[in-house]
Amino acid sequence: MSTKREAREFCLQFLYHFQLAAFQDQKKELDSTEIFARMQEFRQTLSIVLDSEAQAYVATLVSGILKTNKEIEEILVKYLKNWKLSRISKIEHTIFMMAIYELKYHPEVPGKVVINEAIELGKKYSTKESAGFLNGILDNVFKQELNRNE
Repeated sequence: MSTKREAREFCLQFLYHFQLAAFQDQKKELDSTEIFARMQEFRQTLSIVLDSEAQAYVATLVSGILKTNKEIEEILVKYLKNWKLSRISKIEHTIFMMAIYELKYHPEVPGKVVINEAIELGKKYSTKESAGFLNGILDNVFKQELNRNE
């Protein structure tokens, strides 16, 4: 498994917990140091081993997603035609947030890679049917919102 794939998978697991109601207020008040400490604790609890490069990428993704949460969610809602945000599973919502953040703020990562990784996470943690849903929304965000074609 690639370092970024491991990082994305851990990031999904970690951020999923921030989708739970108990964490909604906390996520707005955490600074970078607290986020990093919570990630380390979460990683140790699950006995997940990440190399330093993967840990750095997770820290970048998590802090970036939490800082731009409203902006990313607005983009997502804009492309959810005939769907309400409340109807999307928390796993898919988290995958969308991660992918949109990465597409928007990490143009050095090819969009097709980000979308494919999101689809693979959806297949693993949600349902096989989520692949088409994730692909359709993320492809539109990538091409229309970010005006990128690869």
